Amino acid sequence: MLTRRGRFVLWMALLLLVAGRLLGVTELFGLAAAAVTVVVVGVLRVRSPNLKLVVSATVVPQVIEAGETAMLELTVENAGSVPTPRDRLFLVSSPRLGPEVHIPRLVPGDLATVSLRLSTERRGRHELPGLDAMVVDGLGAAQRKLTSTGRTRYGVRPPAEALPAVLPSSRSGSGLETTRASVERLRSGASLLRPYVPGDGLRRVHWPTTARLGDLIVREGGDRERDARPEVTLVLSQYVLAGRSPESAPARFEDAVRVVASLAVAAEQEGAFRLVVPGEIDSHMSSGPRHLDAVLDALIDVAATTASGSFDVRRAPVTLAPDGGVVVFVAACEDEKELDVLLGPDLAELRHHLEDPVAVCAGASESRIEVDRPGVVVRLALGGSLAELWSASGSSLVRP
Repeated sequence: MLTRRGRFVLWMALLLLVAGRLLGVTELFGLAAAAVTVVVVGVLRVRSPNLKLVVSATVVPQVIEAGETAMLELTVENAGSVPTPRDRLFLVSSPRLGPEVHIPRLVPGDLATVSLRLSTERRGRHELPGLDAMVVDGLGAAQRKLTSTGRTRYGVRPPAEALPAVLPSSRSGSGLETTRASVERLRSGASLLRPYVPGDGLRRVHWPTTARLGDLIVREGGDRERDARPEVTLVLSQYVLAGRSPESAPARFEDAVRVVASLAVAAEQEGAFRLVVPGEIDSHMSSGPRHLDAVLDALIDVAATTASGSFDVRRAPVTLAPDGGVVVFVAACEDEKELDVLLGPDLAELRHHLEDPVAVCAGASESRIEVDRPGVVVRLALGGSLAELWSASGSSLVRP
């Protein structure tokens, strides 16, 4: 395959031939022949069968969270019988959308690793064009594609903030029953937890309390806090209203997804939980790291649906067990009044009939938490820190 320079040299050779014929200058024929020879030699050099490469691409880390650093690790191996040419081997995207990445000289069997930074600013599925390993001759007249990586696909999960527990509590919620922290019950003696003594099995270690106290704490005859924890259902509305600032609607929805991801991580540490996006996702009630991974992967593909202010959301109804535990409704809204509109009539009715529902309005004008029976209302300002809001209000599981 000829490069732009190679094609230029051939055109110059043709012009020299024509000029030599018209002017009768023999030297021009010699220059034309030399130019053609340069191109032919270049093509033969890059087509050497002894030059072979194997290129593999790996995304590191395999699980990517929005905003964190991720790299595309490229491993280039010389699988041929001759060394690769110096400064004439490079990787380039196909189509050529970025700069060339030069590969150092490799002896047969040698490896080189190249790292390219991936874009992780946006949650969702991303695809990179394939990278071609190209070799060019010394004069740059001809080049050859040795191999290609093919397209690279990777998913970016929503960011998840570290929360002290699933739900916040507030002193204003005098009528709302909450659990006491394990540390308080341990110090008061009203707990089934005790300090670790040699001989206790590691399976009995209560890791959340251990992390808070800094000393190993074990369960003695069970863990009332764990046994009494309710199941958590996270309900995310995929709708968003244009509202007073349509340009911020996508950001509000991303905040809502971030809230759900953060609550899912906290819920997995507490026990069983379930993610519901009406009409799209129902993870069903389960627990454990695998369930959490499946939920976070599902959130990669959740997309916002923009709706007008007078629309009627009718989706498959969400069913809950008789003892449904804690239910958290999350929606992207500028004002709490938009919650029922975004949830739709079925979910709005369900919310108002639950004993202790929790509603999170992501993208509100200001951040605050209100605990007022029959539920908890959380307003999170656009781009605000949910973890700071949780910590400022204290934390514990709500007892329905």
